[in-house]
Amino acid sequence: MESLVRRLKSAWNHQEFRVYVIESSAVKRFLVVEFILGYLVYKMALYVCHNDLLAGATTWAGTEGVKRLPLLFRRIAGV
Repeated sequence: MESLVRRLKSAWNHQEFRVYVIESSAVKRFLVVEFILGYLVYKMALYVCHNDLLAGATTWAGTEGVKRLPLLFRRIAGV
């Protein structure tokens, strides 16, 4: 227990200043995929199945599928 307390105290004593760089293109891509595409998929799923729960699950699956689509193309191409 004493070593845990020492470790936590030493972590607080470090005078580090961390800078995280986030590219604006990553933010734009996130906003487009999550909000715009998610909204469109939700509306289409709600129109088709008339069930909010199923439309929400479809929205999650649709946006995650779009995010993983480039990885699938790379695997198919063998790159």
